[in-house]
Amino acid sequence: MAPQLHTLAEEFRWNADRVFPDASRLYQVLARRVADDPALLALAAHAQPHQPSVQLLFAAVHYLLLRDPDDPLSLFFADLARKPNTQDDPFPIFRAYSLEHAAEIAALVGTRRVQTNEVGRCALFLPGFQLIARQVEFQPCAQIEVGSSAGLNLNWEHYSYDYGDGLVWGDVAAPLRLRCELRGAYKPPLTLLPDLRAAQNGARPLRIGIDIQPNDVNDDDAMLWLRALVWPEQLERAERLARAIALARQFPPQVVQGDALELLPTVLADIPRATPVVLFHSYVLNQFSATARLRYQELLAAHSAGRLLFDLAIEPKEWPAPLVLTRFHDGDRTTQELAVCDQHGRWLEWLESGA
Repeated sequence: MAPQLHTLAEEFRWNADRVFPDASRLYQVLARRVADDPALLALAAHAQPHQPSVQLLFAAVHYLLLRDPDDPLSLFFADLARKPNTQDDPFPIFRAYSLEHAAEIAALVGTRRVQTNEVGRCALFLPGFQLIARQVEFQPCAQIEVGSSAGLNLNWEHYSYDYGDGLVWGDVAAPLRLRCELRGAYKPPLTLLPDLRAAQNGARPLRIGIDIQPNDVNDDDAMLWLRALVWPEQLERAERLARAIALARQFPPQVVQGDALELLPTVLADIPRATPVVLFHSYVLNQFSATARLRYQELLAAHSAGRLLFDLAIEPKEWPAPLVLTRFHDGDRTTQELAVCDQHGRWLEWLESGA
């Protein structure tokens, strides 16, 4: 096996062991078998640099099945079959389907990106937003989401949040309620839903997303790709996504196209220095090169002269994912790990360091 394919094989095995076990039995089974199949690894190898090949391969197949759910392979997908087949081995049919549609799959893997836009993560960001709001004494803040995909997380104030014990934050009548289990001994600073863009002299500070390849919420094919990125067994996630898209069509988020490293200086320059800026992102910097990640941190430090910047991030180098807040001011930075959390927002464990 070629060195590149050997590396890919290890990625599939790692995902089978660490990512899929509690979320997608189908992808766990398939990932283990793909790891030993050079022909399927070659399809996954079409992914762009720093893009997750494992998720792209499975999303490409899922996307094609969503367009044509009558194929026999659909019987193994819980979101496509009324009674999914959990008894038979799905790999032979998956392999045959993938090779039969190899050209389409290679094109999708090579041109699309993993832009999951999981709104469940808003339940992870919310306690961080509340902590920041307290630190700036609830003055208006600008918000910038880096790698915002369709911008669904920019609409976080239109969702309600249920962290258990019968307590709901936000509008109890909101059409989308996000449920997140709180774990551990420490509790996050959940009080009132913070309005980080509170009206001030009739104006509201900026809230904007930046993405190198934005997804238009009114583009049905782009939304089908987002749907394909949801794993087959995760029916609740799929329903959340549908509701979030409907809300985004009602309240269109502002998303601009471009490389964040190139656009951020201009965006920051347009925000008054007296206005604190909250940048947030999830599973975005892990798709940057190491050099680009360093440039991002240096850029924020450089542009914090005479102003206050916050960077709230879920960018795991390990599992489970940490929620990390970095504060920049006059070039200085302080970093605080607030919590560990589930990648899709199912649970949050607040840490003593965030208390």
